[in-house]
Amino acid sequence: MPARENWVEHWVYEVVRVTSLPIPQELRDPPCMVGWKVRMTRRLRCLAPRFIPAQRPRECCWHHQVDWRLAADIAVDLVRRAHKAGVPGEDIGDYVMERVLDGHEDLPEREDNAIITLVGLGTGIELSDPDAPWLYQEGQHRVAAQLDQGVRETIVQRLELLDPVTGRPVT
Repeated sequence: MPARENWVEHWVYEVVRVTSLPIPQELRDPPCMVGWKVRMTRRLRCLAPRFIPAQRPRECCWHHQVDWRLAADIAVDLVRRAHKAGVPGEDIGDYVMERVLDGHEDLPEREDNAIITLVGLGTGIELSDPDAPWLYQEGQHRVAAQLDQGVRETIVQRLELLDPVTGRPVT
């Protein structure tokens, strides 16, 4: 097996159901994101999304001001288009951002920025390793806001290390 420094980094962009993601537990602020009532509502929304009304964007914090339904729908659509076009994982973020920033999607700046936080390499939602003390490496506030707004699908990024000889994931 080649030494770790010789492994090839490969980013994978996956479309996932938001309700399948772990409910963020490590949030400390802003106040609209924390508290037992907020966590219980998110848990219930994951179990029975049709019975818990989704929130609309609101003014309490940046994450809740974003229309995540719109931003996530566009990000998911563009990532799916990138997959269909054969764009390699490490280039998907650029593919999506070019289309968003060039105005192919006529969006308010806040939603443009939200899409970038979903697909930007190293800024997207990343789950932590199973043995890590935190559930998320990146993106817990975005997941919480998407759960609050009843978003169905979003993008999760995952780094795979590939063997430089075989091109297969290193286990």
